[in-house]
Amino acid sequence: MDYLATENFLKKTIKWLIFLILFSPLIIFSPVLFPYVFGKALFIQILIEVMAACYVWLLYASYRRTGSLSAYIPNFNLLFWALAAFFAALTLSTIFSVDPHYSFWSKQERMDGLFNLAHFFIFFFIVGGTIKSGKSWLQILDVSIIASFIISLYSLGQQFGLFFNPYSGRLSGTLGNSAFLATYLLANLYFAALLLIQRKNIYQRIWYGAVIFFELIILLFTQTRGAVIGLLIGILIFLIGYLFLAPKNAIKKYIFILLILIIAASGALFSTRNSQFIKNQPLLNRFTDISFQKDTGRIRVMSWKIGIAAFLEKPVFGWGPENYYVAFNKHMNPSFFTYSGETFDRAHNKFIDLLVMNGLLGLLSYLFILVAAIIVLWQKRKDGLFVILMASSLLGAYFVQNIVLFDMPISYLMFFIILGLIYFISKPNTPISPPQAKNNFSSWPIIAVWVAIILIIFSFWLGNLKPLIASKNSIRSQQILAGQNLNANNDETIKFAMENFKLSTSANTFANPETGKILPPIFINAINSPQITLNTRLATLKSLAEYLEEQIKKMPLFYDYYLNLTDIYNTLGSSGDAYYLDKGEKTIKKLLEIYPKTPQFYYKLIINRILAQDLNQARDYALQTIRLNERLSAGWWFLGITYHYAGKYDLAKENMEKAITLGYEQSLTTLFFLGQTYDQLKEYEKAIPAYEAAIKLNPQDIQLQLTLAKAFSAYGQKEKAKDLGEKMLASSTPQNALIIKEFLDSIK
Repeated sequence: MDYLATENFLKKTIKWLIFLILFSPLIIFSPVLFPYVFGKALFIQILIEVMAACYVWLLYASYRRTGSLSAYIPNFNLLFWALAAFFAALTLSTIFSVDPHYSFWSKQERMDGLFNLAHFFIFFFIVGGTIKSGKSWLQILDVSIIASFIISLYSLGQQFGLFFNPYSGRLSGTLGNSAFLATYLLANLYFAALLLIQRKNIYQRIWYGAVIFFELIILLFTQTRGAVIGLLIGILIFLIGYLFLAPKNAIKKYIFILLILIIAASGALFSTRNSQFIKNQPLLNRFTDISFQKDTGRIRVMSWKIGIAAFLEKPVFGWGPENYYVAFNKHMNPSFFTYSGETFDRAHNKFIDLLVMNGLLGLLSYLFILVAAIIVLWQKRKDGLFVILMASSLLGAYFVQNIVLFDMPISYLMFFIILGLIYFISKPNTPISPPQAKNNFSSWPIIAVWVAIILIIFSFWLGNLKPLIASKNSIRSQQILAGQNLNANNDETIKFAMENFKLSTSANTFANPETGKILPPIFINAINSPQITLNTRLATLKSLAEYLEEQIKKMPLFYDYYLNLTDIYNTLGSSGDAYYLDKGEKTIKKLLEIYPKTPQFYYKLIINRILAQDLNQARDYALQTIRLNERLSAGWWFLGITYHYAGKYDLAKENMEKAITLGYEQSLTTLFFLGQTYDQLKEYEKAIPAYEAAIKLNPQDIQLQLTLAKAFSAYGQKEKAKDLGEKMLASSTPQNALIIKEFLDSIK
């Protein structure tokens, strides 16, 4: 066998696989629950696993040819050991996690567990061991730039409405998130700038210059302040570094002028941020409207404070990867919900994320990567200051923007490409002489090859293919329910959707938590159709309840299971069945024992007690939420609803109006209950506008229109009541016509 030819073939294959991985940001895989994240991550992981198989065989071929593995093993320099230390810290954090299984596998929405990150460490190892020429690295950067240019064109299409954009007003490209697109473009802007200087061909330089100009515009239209500030800081690092470290030359004068202009322009922009001109320019207004005292700034600062409090409870190893949501809710400051309507599973700050989820060891080892990268770079500064400054500047930009962001699969890909490039730049100049061929061989390498191949196959099945099938069944179930109509075969529709749900969950993969979070509310909504028989409705609810009960045993800290299970029990008990209402109360109380400071969890308990007609308890729980945060409008609303059901309409009105004053959403349900309360107090002048506003939200609701007509009649506006009644009669069903005629007769 020609092992040298095999080596050359495998090296080329690995390089082409790297090229393919760089096109992963283009993937939007709609047949799964999270098309912008899950599909990309699986594509990357599968290709890295194929790379790993090729690499293992490459090592074997090299061993058979030379009797040594050293030709394709990367040098263990400081950067390598920094990455190894970070991976070791993540491993320890996973072992001591409050939910090790979740920490290892992560979830479809994030793909940030130990299993996922292990792929990127393997990627770095293989790249470091096989990509050893500057030409190959220039090709890798070229491919990344081409992919980013295609994504930028797609993003431009979003600006003109040609492609769907989940972020209205902010470009998100194929990444589905403006901030992640900005991080991706940030790295590729640097790659293009580096190649602009490295390439000598004028046409190539025009190409890179055009890419920089175009992608900079797209970056600005993502309106991502963290990335733009990171880019600005990176440029300043480069300019200052060049001024102090480059030999004296004529360019320094222009660099100094450019540095002064950037600082002056930035200062002028921020000093005039309150001017009418700036406020009238959406882009300029967003980039200068940076405050930690309002809007998202205030929310993030509060989140960081909660995160720091959680870190202090588990300072060494943290709560474990992906368990930020546990730490966040256990250390919740109820005032947080005055400004935000949801809990966080990330701090929106990479460094606090690391402190909370991976402890002090995780943060220090992560920062050690930055320090090690700078050290190995500056050890090579005499070999090319420009490249060293560019790489240092890019690292600075990346770390600065992560102050207000966190990593996802594509940003990790860019991060490890950057580290791989730095590793290549920092390698020794003296080439390692190839080992001489030997005839003394051992049998262990072939055994190691087959063990590695078997592990890769298991990884492919358990970490990629199996969860992919599960997620596809989940989205299939969701699509079946979303496509449900009011035809006679709706029972069969529900059963078919439930079959797909069971196919997904019975696979028992890391896709289960999100299936159990997303699908049950959709099922509950679907079975409310009048075409669904009682037997199907009950069977569906009970099947979902059984599943969630089992999942709570496996993941007792995952609050979405409790919330969905409580909703199911409340639905089953809505006709007054005390058995299910008691189970619902026990379920949500168990959750509140774990997370006693999260007001939203009390709302389910209040609804449960209202259904059980235990109005005193419902009132007490509503008051408890108000004590947690008296500025939270929902607490006052639920207190008002409790008084409404108790027949204390004066108190109901007082608390409902206070909730609306505090900003409670005026939905169809809100407006109807408000109108009913005014109705009971005979304040028809207030009830009528409430009903009219509700009808605008649902113009087809005959019962709501009839309620308004009755309010007109009670208020003495008989003609309006009559006109509305006749208008309803003209378009009503035979069943509704009888009720409307009775109403019209009552007016006469």
